[in-house]
Amino acid sequence: MRAVPHDPGRARISFPGGMRVKGWTAAAFGALAGAMLVFPRQAAEAALEGAGAFARAVAPSLGPYMVCMLMLTSRVSAPAWALAGLGWLCGSPGGAKLMQPLDLTGRQALRYAAVSGTMSPLFFVGPLARWLGDEGAGWLLLLCHWAGAALVALLLPGGGERRKTPPSPMPLGTALRETALTLGGVCLCVMLGTAAARLAACALPGLSPGAAAALQCALEITGGARALIDLHSPFALPLLCAACSFGGLSIWLQNAAVWRESGVAGGKLLLLRLCHGALSGGLAWALTRVLY
Repeated sequence: MRAVPHDPGRARISFPGGMRVKGWTAAAFGALAGAMLVFPRQAAEAALEGAGAFARAVAPSLGPYMVCMLMLTSRVSAPAWALAGLGWLCGSPGGAKLMQPLDLTGRQALRYAAVSGTMSPLFFVGPLARWLGDEGAGWLLLLCHWAGAALVALLLPGGGERRKTPPSPMPLGTALRETALTLGGVCLCVMLGTAAARLAACALPGLSPGAAAALQCALEITGGARALIDLHSPFALPLLCAACSFGGLSIWLQNAAVWRESGVAGGKLLLLRLCHGALSGGLAWALTRVLY
C-alpha cells in the first residue's frame, strides 16, 4: 500500500489491484469497519457501554441545559467576545453554532474557533466531579479549562464584531428538536469512539492500561475520562484537564462540521485543540501542586 500525491492536502491510498481510496479519513473508517467485522461482539459491547455511559452521565444533565441555553442565546445580541463567553456555558458544539451568525472568516474565525470549542461546564461539575468524588476538583478543572481556551484565543488575532443580523428568537419546539439532534450526534460519537478504542485494544492486546486510557481519551473523552480516573494516577487532575480540553476526536469532529462553513480547516482546528489541552493541563498541574 502506498500514498499517491495526487490532490494537495488529500492523500490517495493505492492498493494492489488498482483500487484507490481518496483520503486518509476514508481509509481510517474503512479499517474501523473491517475491525468491526473481525471483532463484532467486542464492537457491539463497547458501543453499548458508550451509549450507557452517555445516557447515565451526560444526557440527563446536558439535555435540559442545552434547551435552556438555546432559548437564552437565540434572544441575545452581543459583541463576539460576549457570545464567546456564552459559548463557554453551552459546550460543544453549541458554542461553535452560537458564533455562526457573526459570519466570521479568516483569522477572526480561527480565533473564535479556538475559544468556542469547550466542553459543557456540567460535564466537569456533574459526572466528572462524581467520578472523582470531589466537587471542588470539578470546579478547579472547569476554571483551568476555560482559562486555557482564553489563553489560546489571546495568542491569535481577531476582532470584536457584532452580529450581522438581529438574533431570531427560537421557539421551544425548535430548541427541543435541535437539542435532540445534537444529543443524538454526540451519543453516536461516544459509541463510535468507545468501539474504536476497544477494537484497537483487541488488535493490540499488549497495550498497558495507561496506553489504553490515553487512546480512549484521544478518540472519545467520556469513556476516556473514566478510564483515566480508574488508573488512580497522582497526575490524574492535570491529565484529565488536558484530555477534556483537547476533547478527543469526537468533539473535534462535531466542531469541525460547524466551523468548516467559516473556512476553518480541520487540521488547524485540531492544532487549536492540542494547544488548548496543553495550556489547560499545565495550569491544572500548577494549581494542583499548590492546592493538593
